[in-house]
Amino acid sequence: MIVAVTNSKGGVGKTTVAVHLAVWWHEQGVTVALVDADAQGASSTWLHEAAPAIPVFRLQTPDEILDRVPALEGDFAVVVIDGPAGLSEVTRAILLVSDLALLPCGPSALDLRAASEAIRVVKQAQRVRQGSPQALLVPNKLQARYRLSRELVETAKSLDIPATPGLRLRQAYADAAGQGQVVWRLGPRAQAAANEIKELFHGQFGQRPKNTQRSPAHW
Repeated sequence: MIVAVTNSKGGVGKTTVAVHLAVWWHEQGVTVALVDADAQGASSTWLHEAAPAIPVFRLQTPDEILDRVPALEGDFAVVVIDGPAGLSEVTRAILLVSDLALLPCGPSALDLRAASEAIRVVKQAQRVRQGSPQALLVPNKLQARYRLSRELVETAKSLDIPATPGLRLRQAYADAAGQGQVVWRLGPRAQAAANEIKELFHGQFGQRPKNTQRSPAHW
């Protein structure tokens, strides 16, 4: 299974979701690789520190994505792609090879506009491929008392793709990036973040027994 984490705007949590998802699959005993398609290379650096056993591939052009990602699916049960910001040809290539697209979206008007553009491009890919990729909006950086957070959750219900449970704006995610770790390894102070992101993954993908290399089915 190829899972793309993408959006047309930076700073919405793509790398955070991609790195945590790759490590989560690895800890389930599933063979996983990360494709870092973002020119900044943040997920490569982060994952090298958090889980050096997970292979990372830096693919920066549409041809590299189209030629190499399908081949990786033969070697790994899950391939997670950290996409670049912007609706570039690289992003379109990623959507042409992915089974599922996760679209993180922050609680701002600009983020919502960017998510709408990303959904439009996803729909184009679905028409070309006659169905794939499936897509899920991931509301991110939510604040309980923040009006825009409530509006994001409500707006998500009206968009043309389903939405996952949201992730809160938490210092633990920034700490995890700074320390080259994932939030469930940061101890009790990060427990709330660990619980919510694991719940997100379990809810969408289920859980495989340890040491399996079969492709995931719960999505």
